[in-house]
Amino acid sequence: MKKNDYTFKNSLKRSDRRRRGYSLPSESGFRKARLTAQHRLRRRRTTRYILISGVVISLLMFVTVFMTVRNRGSSAATADAGPVSPGSGTVIITGNDDEGRLSQLAVLVPESDGGFGLFTIPARTVSDTPGHGFQELDHITALGGQELLDQTVANLLQVPIQYHINLDYGVLDLALAQAGTINFRTDRAQDLSAAAPPVHLTAGDNPTSAQNAMTYLKASAADGLDGPRVQSLFYQGLRDSLALKTEVERRGLAALVFQRVQTDMDEGEFTDLILSITAPGRPFGTWPLPVKIAVTGRDWYLEPVPAEIETLMTGNSRDASIALEVRNGTETPGLVEAAADRLAPLRYTMTQQPDPSGVNFDSTQIRVGSDVLAAGNRVRDALGVGTIIKDDYMEKRQIIVIMGRDITLAELQKR
Repeated sequence: MKKNDYTFKNSLKRSDRRRRGYSLPSESGFRKARLTAQHRLRRRRTTRYILISGVVISLLMFVTVFMTVRNRGSSAATADAGPVSPGSGTVIITGNDDEGRLSQLAVLVPESDGGFGLFTIPARTVSDTPGHGFQELDHITALGGQELLDQTVANLLQVPIQYHINLDYGVLDLALAQAGTINFRTDRAQDLSAAAPPVHLTAGDNPTSAQNAMTYLKASAADGLDGPRVQSLFYQGLRDSLALKTEVERRGLAALVFQRVQTDMDEGEFTDLILSITAPGRPFGTWPLPVKIAVTGRDWYLEPVPAEIETLMTGNSRDASIALEVRNGTETPGLVEAAADRLAPLRYTMTQQPDPSGVNFDSTQIRVGSDVLAAGNRVRDALGVGTIIKDDYMEKRQIIVIMGRDITLAELQKR
């Protein structure tokens, strides 16, 4: 049974004390007992106050931290990223055509492992623009200048914009002259009907002269089908060629380019950025924004694919070390290409075998090497179908997808 503390509230009544043989203490003993009880009461009250104060302070600290983190997350697209080391801030890169219209748009994002991701965005992509509704990106600067474009793109990708660089085709000519040959390496054939003459890139390597590379880039801006991919291939090829140059050559190029661009970076920051993104061995990936053509004909435009953009932005350029091969396990033409479009945001290095199979697989198989089981799960999540099979005879970072009849071409093309 729990014992009660001796206090005036729960002391025995006089009649009870008499029945049980108790007698009142003497005056001095009574005073001593009373003082002892008061001290105990004060100690209990002090202890209770300290405990309550500690809880209140802890709650206030938690609420403060929670609100700070939430506010940072909710305003990631607009908040000032604060001081950063040179070359580590997110950069929006814009380029105008010969008539002064926006034709090139990309966002360079530093990654946690020291690499970079460059996300190319077709200028005729429609995006929700603060205060103006849905607008094509190449119209936004006329509505609100660079700041409005920065905000719109930041909202689209869900990343803050730290710096901006504006250039023209003449600046790219300088870089191309330094780079020399540009390799348009692609996992499948690409066609640019807007080029004169039309451009056809075969699957694999397509080494191209600097002059022809510029022709391809200009034509990509006027093509809503393969144009976004070709634009991305151009910048990847340009970066890879510059990475083969010496640091002295790359530093000299940075000095020349800095004199021709409009940027809010100082020369030291700009030079460090160029040296960082072209450093040999540094992870670097170029990825086209996942879009779909909404209207064909003269007034065509592109719409973003939000789910695929989210997948793309949560990936990492080191994922390019994963070799992903997509095969056709059915007689359906176009199935592999459609699956590849769905899987492209994963950032794996992809190859395709689109020819129809002589054997029809009822179910899609996702065969994975020993080190990429988690990556295989991402493949399955992106496709929405597939049985994962761990194959110890495969390369450790290899994935082979054999498309089956459990998903149709129409389902894959629905984005």
